[in-house]
Amino acid sequence: MSKIAIPDSFPNLPSSIKKIQKMFSSNEINIHSLITALKEEPLLCANILKLVNSPYYGLKSSVASIESAVTLLGVTVLRGIIMATILKKSFPLDLSVYNISAQEFDKICILRTRFLKVWLKDEDFDIQTLSSVAFLMESGKIITSYEIIKNQLSSAFIELSQKNSILEAEKELFDANSYEIASLLFEQWEFEESFIKLISNIPNPSTREQKILHVLSVAISVEGVLEEKNIGLAIELINEYGFDKEKFMKALEALREESL
Repeated sequence: MSKIAIPDSFPNLPSSIKKIQKMFSSNEINIHSLITALKEEPLLCANILKLVNSPYYGLKSSVASIESAVTLLGVTVLRGIIMATILKKSFPLDLSVYNISAQEFDKICILRTRFLKVWLKDEDFDIQTLSSVAFLMESGKIITSYEIIKNQLSSAFIELSQKNSILEAEKELFDANSYEIASLLFEQWEFEESFIKLISNIPNPSTREQKILHVLSVAISVEGVLEEKNIGLAIELINEYGFDKEKFMKALEALREESL
């Protein structure tokens, strides 16, 4: 079967977004400067507000200003929304080979960050970094889906993914899975090294943080959002990694009560 080459280079960030990205990477965010920079991109602000006001965030009232969005979301989740928006503008967003719509893709990204916040409450994790990674870690699928469709290999990919798994199908066509491809993208976009390492190793985790993301990638995935099969597989990983099953189930129940 034909292999698909991973792009040698990815779309560059617009200069105004590079400025914002440098703020995030420095870990010294000035909220006023961030809001000022965002307001220079009215279309980006509109996309942020549209996503924030989607039902998946479960907010009781609508958010009308970018200032309110920053306050409600926090800068790390906002970072995910910004970078995902830029990526969606760079590639035609057709995720049909993964059997999901653009709206379902957004739902996965949003619910992962919400679930983490509840699940890891009072835990000794860098929840801000993990939330940002959780929002963006499926970004590679935007690239792989585009390349699969462009190379007319949709049927082959779907057949492979049904026979084996999505990760194995990606590996068969690209010699890399979509998480590894996402890590290459964020390396080019000059994300911090710790962020890149978290994404690249999600399917084969070695650290506690990577194991958390692995569980999350199974529980809320393109193959199902907190469905019984997904939960069963996630609990197997919870037990294998030695995490608190009861706390995971309580977080699951809380999220279901809010929005599912």
